[in-house]
Amino acid sequence: MFSLPNEPHLAAEARRHILATFSDLEFYDEGHRYLLHGRQLPSVSNIAHRFIREPFDELRQAVRYAERHGGTPDYWIQQWRQNSFRATSLGTKTHAYGESLGYLRAGLPERICPSMLAQYMPEYKFLAPLHPKEEAVLKFMNEMPCSMHLVLNEARVYSGKNACQEKNLKEQIAGTFDMLYFCDGSDGQPEGFVVLDYKTNANLANEYNRKWGRVLREPFADLTEEDLSLYTIQLSLYALMLQDIGIPIVSRRIVWLKDGEYQVILVQDLSDKLRQVI
Repeated sequence: MFSLPNEPHLAAEARRHILATFSDLEFYDEGHRYLLHGRQLPSVSNIAHRFIREPFDELRQAVRYAERHGGTPDYWIQQWRQNSFRATSLGTKTHAYGESLGYLRAGLPERICPSMLAQYMPEYKFLAPLHPKEEAVLKFMNEMPCSMHLVLNEARVYSGKNACQEKNLKEQIAGTFDMLYFCDGSDGQPEGFVVLDYKTNANLANEYNRKWGRVLREPFADLTEEDLSLYTIQLSLYALMLQDIGIPIVSRRIVWLKDGEYQVILVQDLSDKLRQVI
C-alpha cells in the first residue's frame, strides 16, 4: 500500500479498497493463470475471444497461404509464431516501461519494475525510453492533464463482488488492468475514475472484416471482428469489476502506442450486455 502527496481522498480510498478486496487473487506468469483459493479463473482476454465467430485456424490458413505465396505451411506457421513472439515481447517490455514511468512520475521510484532498472538514472529521475513505443509512453505521460491522479498500475481484479447478487456475472473471471486514474474534474472533464489500457498493435481495425461485414457473436453483432472490438469488451469487463465494488468508472480508454506518438481512444460501455451473457 502506498499514498501520494496531495492526492484526492477518493483516489487514496479507491486504492486501499481495490488492494484489500482483491488481495486473495493470485497470478502466475507461466500459463498466464489466475487462481482464487486454488481455483483457476478464465481471463478477461479469453472471455473476449469467445465472441469471435471463426477463431483463427493456423494450419488451415498456413496451407492456403503456402498455395498462394510459396513455401510450406510449416514455414509460414514458424514466421507467424516468431512475429507473434516478437510483438508480445515488445508489448510486455512497453507495459513494464509504462507501469514504471507512471509510478516514477507519481514520486515512487521504488516501484519501478526490476526489468526497467537498467534504464533508470536516479540522479535525474529519468527513465530512458529505448524504443519508439516507449517514447510514445513518455509523450503520453508528459501530456497527461494535471486533473488526472494515479490510483494504481497493473492491478488484478475479479468478478463476483457486487453486493447485489443478481448483477454479478454468472461466471467468475479475472484480469489485470494497466492503469486506473481519478479525474478531479478541474479541467471540465467528468469527475470520476478512468480505466486505461496500453496497446502496441500495428493496427486496431481490420479493414477486410469491415469491408465484408464480419462481426462478433451476439450480443455484439454490431461490432466488427477486430482487435478494437475485443479491447472494448476487455475494458468494459475491467470497469464492470471495479464498479461492482463501488468505484464509479466514467471513462474507458485505449492508449494506442505508435512509434513516438500515441492516440487515446474512448470506447463504449458494454457492461449491461456482458452481464447478460457471462
